[in-house]
Amino acid sequence: MRQKARQILEELAPQVQRNCTRADASLAGRFSLCGLLMRLNSLYKWEKNLPPWQVEEPPVLLDWVGRREELWLSCQDQSYEDLVIENRVYDPYDSQAVNQLLRPLGLVYSAGLAGGLTPVFFLGGIKKEQRQNGLECLWIEREQARSLLLLPGLKQGDVVYLREEPLAHLLWDRISDPRKSARAFAWMGLKGYGVNLEEVLAKPSWPMLEPVLQGEMETVLWHELGEAEVDDDANRIFHLVLQSCPASDLELFVRALKDLLADTLPQGRLSRIIAAEKEGALGFYPAWLDGYTRFLFPEISRAVLDFVKSADWQAVEVARDVGLERAADAISSLSFLLVEGVNEKSLARARSEVMEPLTGQL
Repeated sequence: MRQKARQILEELAPQVQRNCTRADASLAGRFSLCGLLMRLNSLYKWEKNLPPWQVEEPPVLLDWVGRREELWLSCQDQSYEDLVIENRVYDPYDSQAVNQLLRPLGLVYSAGLAGGLTPVFFLGGIKKEQRQNGLECLWIEREQARSLLLLPGLKQGDVVYLREEPLAHLLWDRISDPRKSARAFAWMGLKGYGVNLEEVLAKPSWPMLEPVLQGEMETVLWHELGEAEVDDDANRIFHLVLQSCPASDLELFVRALKDLLADTLPQGRLSRIIAAEKEGALGFYPAWLDGYTRFLFPEISRAVLDFVKSADWQAVEVARDVGLERAADAISSLSFLLVEGVNEKSLARARSEVMEPLTGQL
């Protein structure tokens, strides 16, 4: 069985990685310079099998980045290639057919569309699997092919993928963030897991971070389970906007609303953190919020910082209620899109009547 898996990986992994590289070539321009460099740094460490905290010499990393950019230019106009496994040809998006071969070998292949209708592919080993709330949940390790996108949790149909390696890189970025505000959340989060911030920064190791990774992966699962509970109106608005204006500010805003609902609904991530009184997960929670979600839910940062002194879970619950109500009201305010469709006039209305009042961003 292991020999068969090894043979399949040797044949399949380079093909999947080529498609990942093509996806990266079309995606790279969407990131800010800082965001792109962070993702390139993670991709480099993954390729070289380096831990997230290892710092490469700048000339070495810059040389690799330059070669990666040349590779992107060379494949920018290439279409995604079919996958050939044991002389059988598979559509690169037909993950179900590919996995009929891979799953008995303890492997899994994922292909789908992420934010902005960006193709996302990865290939890895299955560490653990279980069913929750009618969803098949797969913990992924030893990824053999991956793209720039750092997605620790990914729901495709009735399958939830929980990816250890992207989570480890994202977690280390939060822990090592030197900003004072970020450092406060990292300190509280690590403390809740029984880990000292100064010690982990001075001498990081996998054994030291393992309980943190396990705990935070559980909250990634909770977010995906919460997303499955988001109501039909929110999903209809999201898919309408995604299809009509992918990668737009409106798509990012509606995606943030959907994420906030997934966290603050009764079965969502933050609700479960509160119910289980997970202090480590609570400490890290504000650090995971980015983009529009931070503007939509400022109350949680204050509630978490106050928790250090008060240990008042009820105050966190109050903040959760505020976030849930705000997200639900915003979705309701955008319901006119389902009638009018997405056009120049309705986009302007969504920005002026909903986005700008809630985020200050226009």
